[in-house]
Amino acid sequence: MMRAVSLRDPLTGLFNRRYMEEVLAQEFHRAKRLSTQVAAIMIDIDHFKRFNDEFGHDAGDAVLRELAHFLLKHVRGGDIACRYGGEEFILILSPTTAEGAEARARQICEGARHVSVKHANQTLGAITLSLGVATFPDQAATAEELVKAGDVALYEAKRAGRDRVVVSRADYGRDGRPDQGNTAQP
Repeated sequence: MMRAVSLRDPLTGLFNRRYMEEVLAQEFHRAKRLSTQVAAIMIDIDHFKRFNDEFGHDAGDAVLRELAHFLLKHVRGGDIACRYGGEEFILILSPTTAEGAEARARQICEGARHVSVKHANQTLGAITLSLGVATFPDQAATAEELVKAGDVALYEAKRAGRDRVVVSRADYGRDGRPDQGNTAQP
C-alpha cells in the first residue's frame, strides 16, 4: 500500500514524476532491445493561472482532476499518464511510432477543448492544451533527452499561440547529437 501511495499524485490519482522516470528507463531498455519506439507527450494547461486567479485554488484543483480523468480515458492500457508537476502532465507511449504519438497528441488536444469543468455550481470555462511530442530514437538517445525534447516542443507550442501540438524536429544523427530544431505545427 505504501508503495502505491508513493507512486501516485494525491490530487489527480495519476502516476507521479518519480514513477514516470523509473518506467521510462525500463521502456528505453525494452525499446533498444526490441528496436521499437518510445514517445513522450508533454502537456500543459494553457493559462492555468487564470483558473486559480478567477475561481480560487480549489477550482484549479478541479481542473487538474478533470484533465487527469480525461487523460486516463484516452490512453492505451500500456501507456503511462503522469502528473509531471504543477499543471504539466506527461504521457509515455510504448511501443508506438512517431506518427502514432502525433496523432494521439492531436486527439488529446482536440478532445480537451470539449472538457467541461464545473466547480461550486459554476462552469469554469474551456480548457485548452499545449502539447510537445518527441520520440526515441528519432529525437533522443536517452530518456532524459526524450523528456527534454518533448518539453522544448511544448514551449514552442506555447510560443506559437497555445492550443496546439508541436512535434520535436531535433533529429539525432550518427553522432547522437541533434541535427535541427523544432518547428511549430498548428
